[in-house]
Formats: sequence, structure tokens, C-alpha cells
Amino acid sequence: MKKIIFFIVSTIIGAVLFVGVILKVGPVAVWQSLNYFSIGKWFLVLLLYGCQFALTQYRWKLILKSQGYDIPVSRLTGAKLVGFTVDYLTPSPNVGGEAFRAYVLKKDINVPFSQGLASIVIDKIMDFSYALPFVLFGISYVMFKFDLTWKMVVGLLTVSIIFIFLLGLFFYRTFRNKDFFGGIIRFLRLHHLSFFAKITDKIGQFEQNVIRFFRKDRKLFVQGLMMSFVGGVMVIFAQWLILQFMGLEASIFAVLIISTLTVITFLVPIPGSFGSTETGVALIFTTLGFRPEEGVAYTLIFRSLDLLKIAFGLFFLSHLGLKIGQTIIKGQGIKDNDHGHRERHSIDGV
Repeated sequence: MKKIIFFIVSTIIGAVLFVGVILKVGPVAVWQSLNYFSIGKWFLVLLLYGCQFALTQYRWKLILKSQGYDIPVSRLTGAKLVGFTVDYLTPSPNVGGEAFRAYVLKKDINVPFSQGLASIVIDKIMDFSYALPFVLFGISYVMFKFDLTWKMVVGLLTVSIIFIFLLGLFFYRTFRNKDFFGGIIRFLRLHHLSFFAKITDKIGQFEQNVIRFFRKDRKLFVQGLMMSFVGGVMVIFAQWLILQFMGLEASIFAVLIISTLTVITFLVPIPGSFGSTETGVALIFTTLGFRPEEGVAYTLIFRSLDLLKIAFGLFFLSHLGLKIGQTIIKGQGIKDNDHGHRERHSIDGV
């Protein structure tokens, strides 16, 4: 019941923020900013994002193959889109859908839950490792370029230090054959709680799969980082194109700042960061010398791309026989019954 109430309240807050920022900057002004963006230009941006999506899917395929599961990229698409949809429609900072990706792998492709989740965490670590320098650059640029209050500076520095510390701690413990997630659970004394006590063995299975990859497949990790970089370049280029199509002369530095700081707006616990992203990006655009309505129009273009992915994600959810409302709000239906057996599977493409 609490989850349902939180979902409803956060959705209402997001809707109020969205309507508020639209009324503040003016719906006509937003529409005029969107008029520069034609259907043909939208499909060009979609093509770039599609290429980036395919590249990250291939990276995930290689990770699973290293674990003994040779799965075509086409079979992984449904799991990735389901995870994105759950992330997007739940009031969580883009982490809730990872368990659903692992669940879909288990239900649809018969990959043990612990190994599927390990492959997804490895995939995420590659994204974080590649993106962290760009995020830090964006934060540093803002701190030195603009006159911020000391509270804002402390907040940005705190976020930067936490990200660096956690990523460094992960690699330090992993390469020393020590658990990271289990270590955090013990440090916070969470292992005394009944929930964590019940899943201790499963956490151990999952972490061993992660440790095994980083200790034995370092070459693949480097390849994965390179693929992340290429995909990131595609995304940055697509964002630069959007700004150009909107008639905005933006430097690559401005694009990096907009991209990295937009990520922070998605940490707000609102489904899809609806309203908070529009408000945050409008402020970022204003700070960079653009008009706030152009920032709102910029986010709406990305919303249209996200809605396409969500439509396919909901289709795959229905295909799996899951009740959409129950899945999104309550998160029920995920059970891990595997025992961590490692087998070699070859799954034919569709």
C-alpha cells in the first residue's frame, strides 16, 4: 500500500512540476521551439540512438557469452526494454529495472537469475566507468564557470566524491577477490535484518559471478569500455544535432554540460523524472545563455524517443504474461529459484 501511495504522490508532484514549467515558459514558446524539428530530423536522431542501443546490446551479449550463454542480440532486446520501462515508470533513480532484466532472462531465455543479474551489473559498471570522467568534467565546469552558492558547491563535491569512492572501492575489492555489495551490507549492519539474512547465499552467488568476470575477463572489460565510449560519442553527437536542428549554436562543451547535468535530474524519485527534468534542463539552458522554453522543447524530443522504447517494453511485458500495473508499482513476480549452476547454452536467433 505504501508503494502505491508513494507512486501516486510522486506522479502528482511530477505532473505539477511539468505543468508549472510549461505555463512558466509559455506553451506557445515551447511549440515554436519544436517547430524547427521535423519528422525527418527526428528519424535521424532515432537512427543514432538505435545504433548506440544495438552496440550496448552487443556488449551485453559478449558479457553473457563469457559466462557461458551464447544469446543473439535480438533475444536480449526484450529484456533490455522491459528493464528500461520499469526504470522509467517507477519512482526510483534508474536502478529498479535491473532485477526485471534478470527476471526476463530467466523466464524467457532460461538464464539463472544470479548470473543474469551479474551480467547486468557488469554492464552497468562499464557504463559508470566510462561516463564518470564526463560527469566530473560537467560538474567541475559548472563550479568554476558559474557563481554558485557554497551549499551548491558542497552538494556537487559530495556527489562527485561519493561516485569516485564507490567505483574505486568496487574495483579494489573485486580485484582482491572480495565481495563489494556483501561488504556494504555488512558495513551498514543490514545483514541482521531478516530480508538480507534470507538472501545472503544468493548475493554470494551473484557476487562470485561478478568477481570471476573482472578477474578473468579483463580484456573483454576493456573492449566493453571502448564500446561504451563509441556509444557515448553517438549520443553526444545526437544531442548536438538536436540543438543544431533547433537553431541553437552550441559548442561540444555546452552539449557535455547539458548531457551530464541532465543525468542528475533523473535521480529525483519521480516516475520518468517527469517535470523535474524539464525544470532542471530549463535552468541549465538559461545558465548557458539559451531560452528556458528551448530547454523544455529539448527534453520533449527525448521524451518522444523514450515513449517509443516504453511502448515496446510494455509489449514485451504483456508478452511475458506480467500484469503491467502490478509490475510497475508493486514489483511483484520476481523470484530466483536457480542454484547457480554454470552450463553452456546456445540459443538460436529469431
